[in-house]
Amino acid sequence: MYAETSHQNPEGKCADLAFRLAVYEAGHALTARALNLHILSVRMLPRPPVLSSDKTFNNNDWGSFIEALEIRVIELFGGQIAEETACSCNTCGIGDIARVDELSRLIAGLKGEEDAEAVMFELEDIALKIFAKPEYKDAIIPIATFLAERVEAGEELIKGADLEAELDKYVPRAPKETWTKKLFSFGRK
Repeated sequence: MYAETSHQNPEGKCADLAFRLAVYEAGHALTARALNLHILSVRMLPRPPVLSSDKTFNNNDWGSFIEALEIRVIELFGGQIAEETACSCNTCGIGDIARVDELSRLIAGLKGEEDAEAVMFELEDIALKIFAKPEYKDAIIPIATFLAERVEAGEELIKGADLEAELDKYVPRAPKETWTKKLFSFGRK
């Protein structure tokens, strides 16, 4: 599982908890972008953004429900990975592992799988692969800076369209896949 760092004394901009929160939220936003999801809004609290996937289940079936849960787990990992990558700590999402564990157990149960940890590790690997890509790793600080500046300007709820426009500068949205290509691939080959 994603290793908790022993160095919890971040330096530079990351010494500021508010900036670390922006880094953490940038991780969620970048994860959503990598998964080709639309961001509706981001509230500057330690939680993932509101996504279009949260609002609907395709065809109202269990598969789309499980997909929404898997997306949430990947996003939770994304916030932690971004904070670890940019700030060498993970302090903002301290409750995420409990949520990831709970959701992984639920996903495993719904899929009829016995090993919830295997589900968790598979979803963590997807999040790690996102931030292994240089364009995503390099976008963490600029996106965090954008979010931090919005908060400093008095916004706690950042509109998804504004954040999407900023993301476009660093990690353009992937072309839409047809439903036959998507089939919940998340880049798996």
